[in-house]
Amino acid sequence: MRIRKRLAAVIVTLALGAGLLSTGCGSTAAQAGKTEAAASYDKAQEYLQDYYGIEPGQEATLDSVNEMVKALGGKQIDAEKLTNGAVIEAGLKIAGLDELALTYINDEAPDKAAEVLKKAGITTEDEYAPYVACAVDLDLYSKNSGLDVYEFFYRCIEIAGKGRRYIGRVSDNELMEELHAELESMVIFDNEELSKLGTQLVMDGVVTGYGLKYANYEAKFLDQYTLGYSHSDFQHAVQLVGLLRSEGMDGYVQIEPKVSVYEYLIEWGTPDIPSPTYAVEKQENGRYLCSSVEYDLMIEFDTAEEKEKFHSVIETYAKKYDDRVDENDNATAKLLADSWWQPLYSSGMPMENPEFVEMIDNVVYDRTSKYSIHSFSLPEDAEKVANKVMEIAPNLNMSPFMIYVNPAFMRYITGEDHQ
Repeated sequence: MRIRKRLAAVIVTLALGAGLLSTGCGSTAAQAGKTEAAASYDKAQEYLQDYYGIEPGQEATLDSVNEMVKALGGKQIDAEKLTNGAVIEAGLKIAGLDELALTYINDEAPDKAAEVLKKAGITTEDEYAPYVACAVDLDLYSKNSGLDVYEFFYRCIEIAGKGRRYIGRVSDNELMEELHAELESMVIFDNEELSKLGTQLVMDGVVTGYGLKYANYEAKFLDQYTLGYSHSDFQHAVQLVGLLRSEGMDGYVQIEPKVSVYEYLIEWGTPDIPSPTYAVEKQENGRYLCSSVEYDLMIEFDTAEEKEKFHSVIETYAKKYDDRVDENDNATAKLLADSWWQPLYSSGMPMENPEFVEMIDNVVYDRTSKYSIHSFSLPEDAEKVANKVMEIAPNLNMSPFMIYVNPAFMRYITGEDHQ
């Protein structure tokens, strides 16, 4: 069994070229005083390195840019020299905007590109004019900011759906409303072959439960800045975003829906009435399985320091302890709605906080690799899970990942404590 870890990308500072394209070797005039923008350019380099293997800090030459285009699945630049126009055409084709760009020289409006470029004060080769004009209108390029190839190509893959997937940033004024809409659209979904496998794993006592996920919701964030926070209550997620904002923290936010499946014991009482987000079904052996819609709230923080700070924020405002509840389990402390005794949040990379401990996310994919089930285990139990998966479903792909979880969830897994 092979446990995969993603290595941290190197952070390299970019400088903008005011006119000609740049990868950090051009003029810095347009960058002066733009600390926040510079930080985003650093992240563009990190992202392209982490996900596409593009080395940061390269000089912008025809060969180096064509290597980037190749890595991003684009069409090579066929030109004698490298120009902004050539790069922009290649990028817009990667973004899937080729047809949109060509509307700027539509037979019914042949001067649209020229008019946009004149207003922007930009000159370019005629063959690239519709692409440059389109980039200007989409705020991908301007005369004042110049063209940084790393940031430009990152923005193009994001438009193409090949970069981060997110519903907004913590600091966005509309994020809480959008978060509500996203959460309330979630319903139980299924994958027959994975559900069959997961049911068998639970019934055989190999795992206590699993989560079914769909790949098109995957955040695709940078691991070194990202935590995944699991929960079931919708209002809790909305309040958590507000809490992070009040703490001065910021970052990208994505909801990854999942169907949590676990054994339901009849001694717990009569199950709730089935709904689009909850169902309890009797199995052939007379036992019961519960399927419930939950979510992983994925947060890519702007800094590693904010990622580390998250633990103390949850411990203070979203975690039950014996001295924070009354005899009826009602919170007596000022906590977020539906705070848990043993919340779960995890990182795909080691944390500086030594309280975070190693665990294995046993991931099994269906034949399309679009659906996956996830079950957590201690590292010493991962081989047992892998062997059982191979026995039940030898044709499915299993990929165990090392993750690092908060101490309260580890106490839940080991049964060490209820809080």
